Amino acid sequence: MGVTKLELDRLKDPLPLKWRVKGLIPDNINPTHMVIVGYIDARQVYDRLDKALGAGNWQEDYFECKGKQFCKIGIKVYDEWIWKGDSGIESFADPSKGETSDSVKRAAVHWGINREVYELGEITIKCKMDNGYPAPCDEAGNILKGDQILAECKRIASGKSELIFDKNVLPRTINNATVKPEEKKPRRKKTEPKIIMP
Repeated sequence: MGVTKLELDRLKDPLPLKWRVKGLIPDNINPTHMVIVGYIDARQVYDRLDKALGAGNWQEDYFECKGKQFCKIGIKVYDEWIWKGDSGIESFADPSKGETSDSVKRAAVHWGINREVYELGEITIKCKMDNGYPAPCDEAGNILKGDQILAECKRIASGKSELIFDKNVLPRTINNATVKPEEKKPRRKKTEPKIIMP
């Protein structure tokens, strides 16, 4: 029989997140901010699909194209199989396993699993030292845990600019020296061809 729209909507329910610290600012010794990203693992995707849809109403298919690992997730909606997929990116720790796992998570986003958090991307959040480790905190300095981290990241993201700058647009610093963006060269004037009559 397949699944209904109501069952598909349950895929979008929030999942417990894990947080990866991508960097500390200004340094690792005395950080005031951290760059974090929320994520889930592939097992959470499988559990969500099983619980929301039933094990017999979904399947996955892996393939390689142009050297990239892809995963497609098929869901039986009423009597028809519908497939959505994406490619993965290698991880630092285990490239091939990481690429496969990432392709599953990215394919799941197309079905709504963890989409809201995936769209947040990397967030720069305040932090302070707690028991020798940097911990995320709010503007008042209160250490955040669990859903509090997600709520603060959403608050920060809501104030982000929608502007995205190409790397050559704004000045950047290299070895403590400011490098100005490249100036565009003026175009040559178009001249009319001369007609020479014999």
